[in-house]
Amino acid sequence: MKNNFTLMDTAPYGFELLVHPFETSTAQPVFPKNWEERANQFKKLTILRSFQCPYVEVATQNIIEGANTLGLEVKVIDFKSKEELMEQSPTPYGIFSVVFKGKLVTFHRLTVHSVIKKLKEHLD
Repeated sequence: MKNNFTLMDTAPYGFELLVHPFETSTAQPVFPKNWEERANQFKKLTILRSFQCPYVEVATQNIIEGANTLGLEVKVIDFKSKEELMEQSPTPYGIFSVVFKGKLVTFHRLTVHSVIKKLKEHLD
């Protein structure tokens, strides 16, 4: 803010979109508003990822190992384009998300122990 950025939009989980406009005639960016709808389309345990971070593979393996411990199948979706990410990601952080039963489980790398604990919260 001290460098003249303006808060343009917010999204769930504490995301903020800050903009430093170079010209006022350009349309300003905004976040989508359908985050729940995006997450709700994934009923099975699903990892959505793009390889923009070297820790995505470790994060993925931890989810798979934790899920296997609980007898859960895991679906992995690798975003192949910006358009896929922009249409499907359940958070503005399009690098890594885990969704189960239509609810966001995490968008952070977790230990296997933490994965098991979080997934148990979502089991009925």
